[in-house]
Amino acid sequence: MKIKIVMLAVLAVLLCLLWGCREDGPAETEKRLPESLKNADLSQHLEISIGFWNIQAMENSKEKDGVWRYLEDLFNMTIQPVNLNWSDYNERYLVMGVSDSLPDIFAATTITGTSENNALSLTDMISRKMLTPLPDDLSGYPEVKKTVDSLQHFLEQKDGKIYTFPRTSFGDMDLSSSDAGLLVRKDWLNNLGLKAPESLDEFIDMTVAFATQDPDGNGADDTLGYNVGNRTALGKWLILGIAPECNVYTWVKKDGKFLPSYLLPEFEDVVQAYRKLYVSGGLDPEFYLKKTVDSVYDFARGKLGALEYKTSPAALSEIKAYWNHYHDETEPFEDAVSILNIFPCADGKRYSNSSSPFWSESLFSSHVDEEKMERILYLYEYLLSEEGWYLTRFGIEGEDYNLKNREYTCLLDTSSENVSELLLKKYPSLNLFTSLASWGGSDDDFVSSEQNNKRYGRKIMEMSNGTLHWNQENTTMVERPYDFLQMSKEESDIFSTSTMIDEFTKVIIGEADPVDMWHEVIRRWENDGIQTYIDDLNKQAEMLNIK
Repeated sequence: MKIKIVMLAVLAVLLCLLWGCREDGPAETEKRLPESLKNADLSQHLEISIGFWNIQAMENSKEKDGVWRYLEDLFNMTIQPVNLNWSDYNERYLVMGVSDSLPDIFAATTITGTSENNALSLTDMISRKMLTPLPDDLSGYPEVKKTVDSLQHFLEQKDGKIYTFPRTSFGDMDLSSSDAGLLVRKDWLNNLGLKAPESLDEFIDMTVAFATQDPDGNGADDTLGYNVGNRTALGKWLILGIAPECNVYTWVKKDGKFLPSYLLPEFEDVVQAYRKLYVSGGLDPEFYLKKTVDSVYDFARGKLGALEYKTSPAALSEIKAYWNHYHDETEPFEDAVSILNIFPCADGKRYSNSSSPFWSESLFSSHVDEEKMERILYLYEYLLSEEGWYLTRFGIEGEDYNLKNREYTCLLDTSSENVSELLLKKYPSLNLFTSLASWGGSDDDFVSSEQNNKRYGRKIMEMSNGTLHWNQENTTMVERPYDFLQMSKEESDIFSTSTMIDEFTKVIIGEADPVDMWHEVIRRWENDGIQTYIDDLNKQAEMLNIK
């Protein structure tokens, strides 16, 4: 009996050494703060609510996942997720604003949104005292400060304060070509004996064939030609081969004056092209009825032949995850799908997309006091640091990966899924934390490395980088007046981008001549005073010395 007691005591000592003498099992992996936060005061527990898009899995979860718990423990806070939908988040903010219940942090597009009629415009929120500005001194948060300083002339408001933290998109402008691409079923092309299109007419012929010639060979009339991941981005890739400056529905500079791209004469070619696509059956006949992700599911299910989307490794990995839900290992995504190169425009040149250095912003409600703002900025500083990058891209060190002498070793079984897919299943909160402070889009996300091969899959990296390098070598990037685009604009009751998309849709599905219909839309806007609005914004830009 004494021997057993001694043996148990020795075993207990060994377990204590191995597990840190915790009562609830093995010790958690050591949580590491970046050097800039070593002296952060985290003694008081705080509760912070965060509104972000499509985090319903977090909002509805019964238990917090490991990354969620990791960050709460690291920063001594409770994070309350508030799910927002892309389709109605502005309307929901209005309700929250009226009821004084805005989340402490909430995502919005008050600066980078293309709509000039944003119901929650930044100036309106500031005047109604709905927001708390960033501190004047950000020296305690070097990564946060670096981001704000690099974009300060976009962010600073009339009162000299900054009320938004920009969610950076692409560290290198060349990478923004990946923000517009077209995924195509290359096996369908092969089945029908078609080649990649080199003109708009060939593109239309391809999509019509996908919709009408049974490309999957199942004998049923159940396939669609072309659609886009989000109707507000309709033509972001395709219009590059028609009227490049119009590929996003924003402002351009022509003959020394800023004006909406869809008022250009070149937009008539876009209107005609989309009517032809619709009438011929190449464009999904229900494109205007479907929700944001419906076309993605159509593509993943094998019903859509051409999907206008993005081509970054993260975007392709996301589509592949949807694909794998409907297909087994005998139908690998990379064998069935390729990325089309944009065809030449009328001037003989090929163009690629360019995007703002940041898209969307974090705003902070008026309920955020000095102490809570400090804790929020600690969180953002961490997410922008190397430590935060590893957590949100590779999971928890010691559990999902090891890092020794800066050499990464994956601890997950990636035989059937890549690291990105596995982590999103294991930690749904990554839908929030990976994008809360930045969308990513740095060289680190695109570079060919063993880490990224594990993270996204080697073939996905090859697809994405192949398209990126082709664009760099063969296309001219569209120029945009970003200083003007991100200038704080007065609200307009005349029109908005969402209204424009609705009018464009009516013309596409209409029966009268499409150009005549579009001219009628423009005449109505002119009668409502759109020219006065354009003149006013140009005067504002001139006063601000925006060229």
